[in-house]
Amino acid sequence: MTAVPAVPAAPSQTKRGPSLKARVLADLSAADCSPLHRFGQNFMVDERVLSDLCAALPLAPGARVVEIGPGTGILTTRLMDAGAQVLAIEIDRGLAAWLETSLVPRGLTLVHGDALASKSKLHPAIEAFASGGAWMLASNLPYDVAIPVLLEAAALASQPRAIAATVQYECGQRLCSRPGDDAWGASAAVFQAAGEPRLLRRIGRDAFHPRPNVDSAIVTWTPRSALPTGFSTWVRAVFAYRRKVLPGALRDAGITREQAEAACAAASIDPARRLESLSAPELLSLHARI
Repeated sequence: MTAVPAVPAAPSQTKRGPSLKARVLADLSAADCSPLHRFGQNFMVDERVLSDLCAALPLAPGARVVEIGPGTGILTTRLMDAGAQVLAIEIDRGLAAWLETSLVPRGLTLVHGDALASKSKLHPAIEAFASGGAWMLASNLPYDVAIPVLLEAAALASQPRAIAATVQYECGQRLCSRPGDDAWGASAAVFQAAGEPRLLRRIGRDAFHPRPNVDSAIVTWTPRSALPTGFSTWVRAVFAYRRKVLPGALRDAGITREQAEAACAAASIDPARRLESLSAPELLSLHARI
């Protein structure tokens, strides 16, 4: 994959007033909050990254957007200023209280809780919001929940019409990888079967407070089609045998060699290929015939 160059953080001060970092720090102080490691909090403090994240979404008055981890509301405010109706999920009690007084009166819908009800299920409020009409996902995602949140959002029957999120750079590489790449695996296959991801740009470490130990990236995604029932579970199962040729991999995942060979023939896939060489469309085709 072609390396995506990092863009340096914006200067600490601008002629227009306090820098974004100064505003975030002031809001944290006013909320009597500080970054919590257990929640993976690294607050965005680079104005250009914030602008790029918003520009990656087709925002317009009336757009419906889910934001996970709004923090002090820096991104939230941008979304609302663009006319979006925002549902924000905040796990930090102190920050939720801050948003309750600062942005809920402006029309923010706020839920205090975990965006993930379980490792494979989003918060019921997100699912209910998604079922209510076209929606988008925008977030500066905590690194440790980025992949499950993105995969579960893409797998919903009511898929988001667009996703723009900051993630760990390695995570972005994985989700946008292709067969043959070292990073190619079940997560990328599921994400790409549901839609088209793009690694928009790399982000330097100084764009966040506190400064993380790794670079980040903005990943975008647009939907292709809803995933077939059971596809995500099946992909994770067969990728446990990713280096085996197809009949062996599929047999170890639960079907006979004869069934595996018949499925490969029906999908016009050479059974001598290894499981890890299949693209997302090929995996969809094979799954449909099993």
